[in-house]
Amino acid sequence: MSVQSRIARTALLSALAAALPAGAAEVCSPLRNLNVPATGEGLYLNLITGVSGEAESLAPGFDIDPYARQIGEPPGQLKFYWGSAANGGAGVVSSGTTFAVLQPGAVIGPDALFSRAGFDGDTSLWQAGLSQAYLGLRFKNEGSGAINYGWIRLSTQPPLGFPVTIHDWCYDDAGAPATVPAADAIYADGFELPG
Repeated sequence: MSVQSRIARTALLSALAAALPAGAAEVCSPLRNLNVPATGEGLYLNLITGVSGEAESLAPGFDIDPYARQIGEPPGQLKFYWGSAANGGAGVVSSGTTFAVLQPGAVIGPDALFSRAGFDGDTSLWQAGLSQAYLGLRFKNEGSGAINYGWIRLSTQPPLGFPVTIHDWCYDDAGAPATVPAADAIYADGFELPG
């Protein structure tokens, strides 16, 4: 399926999701393919508004900031910054501060292991290079004030993680756990868009 067909299908599915009853709690972004610069600022992203920017002031209320560590050995390593402790932001870890690469079916919720480690967080699994892998997270929804759980789909490259692309994300805006979808589940529904 072409990239254009996938984008069109994502837009159609987003429009259909918007027509669901107000009780629907899963919120997913359209395909964004945001490039994260390999700088000390990286790319700040507000998951609620979808606003991103290469400075914190350009993405008010940001929830995650993938960036390149500027000091330490080796410099240029991919790291994740979660903002102030007041926002409750953190990423899912397999143990300690090792940010996990989640598999389809993984549940991100209050029972998951989280870390707020930024500069000292272990992103070695992500630095190795991954194609469209899932990072679980939690963050404070600035609209409701509740902690929300979700995931971000990223691609990274060896040896330090850059270039990084943020493809898309989903979270549950009611504060319920979120589940990592099956590979290409959004495109496995059996119908094709014209073109």
